[in-house]
Amino acid sequence: MTASYIHTRRKLGPLQWILRILGLLYLLVLIASVAYLWLFTQDRFITVASFKISRQDSSTAQASLAQLVSPALADSGSVDSQTTIGYISSADLLMELEKEFDLATHYSSSKNDFIFRLPPDASIEDRLAFYRERIFAHYSPDTGMTMLTVDTFDPKTSKKIASSLLNKAETFINSVNQSVADQQLGFARSELDRSVKHVEEVNREVLKLQNEHSIIDPEAQIKANLSTVQELRMERIKIEAGLSSLLRDSPNSPQIDAIRSRLRSLDDLIDIETAKLSGPEQNRLNQVLAQFGELKQKLEFAIRLRTGAEMLLEKNRIETVSQTRFFTVVQNPYLPEDVGMPRRPYATVTIIVLGLLGFLILRALTQSVFERA
Repeated sequence: MTASYIHTRRKLGPLQWILRILGLLYLLVLIASVAYLWLFTQDRFITVASFKISRQDSSTAQASLAQLVSPALADSGSVDSQTTIGYISSADLLMELEKEFDLATHYSSSKNDFIFRLPPDASIEDRLAFYRERIFAHYSPDTGMTMLTVDTFDPKTSKKIASSLLNKAETFINSVNQSVADQQLGFARSELDRSVKHVEEVNREVLKLQNEHSIIDPEAQIKANLSTVQELRMERIKIEAGLSSLLRDSPNSPQIDAIRSRLRSLDDLIDIETAKLSGPEQNRLNQVLAQFGELKQKLEFAIRLRTGAEMLLEKNRIETVSQTRFFTVVQNPYLPEDVGMPRRPYATVTIIVLGLLGFLILRALTQSVFERA
């Protein structure tokens, strides 16, 4: 044994003792971890439920009689499921569950398991973070189902919470359906009501115009007046022709004055009927016809708007039906019998294996340092 080796041993002696003490402490920590796992860790019971959210496929709902009896369902994808998952992990729902099941007291009831229990004086943020680790859901794109997991210290409590969550999630989906229907149909109904009122207002204006002038159809009335004027003029021509013959054949006939009086009466009638047809006054038929034509155009436009609103309402109703979500429970929560967490044998083996690997790695590092020193 050389002098340099003896000097190195003396120089590294205290460091080796420190490393030995640290190694012993490391071993004690591993033993304490395993002992805590078996003696103090609280048993946790896990229950799992699954549900699926689907939508009615309106494009295939009328494909066959069987599909009419049982409408086809199309997978709504992860959008609705992710929305429901967000609702399950929301602070509002978790606080509601906390009041309903007294979760704060339940999760902090374990007096010995101070590592995995909820601290009795935990803040609301800490409680929410703790609940989200024990109560959560995740979506599986392969199956299209959402898995709900509830982890508590009591099997009955796990099942009750999971059942309550399924009911609340179904109520949430129903409320979403109602909200979508109200939003889509509300605007269409308001537009239809507005167009119907507009048609009624124009109809009232038409009736008012007809009552003021005692005319049902100004255009038909004008045609009738023109026909009357034409008949009067034809009659006047005939009478005037007869008067000319009478003046030629019997210039002193007593009938001449009567015929001329008849002609003057016809001229007056022709003037009266002609005056009814046109003029600047509001009661002239051409003025009434212009007003009636304007109201008729307004009425036709209002009817077209009403028809468009009816079609929009029907379209939105069909779209609402096609977007209806269906909440289906695939697996109901069960009453767990075995301890879900912690998995003590698996955890013990993992602690020992990782602990030994860590010890060997640290030992190899220290040996390498000693050899170079």
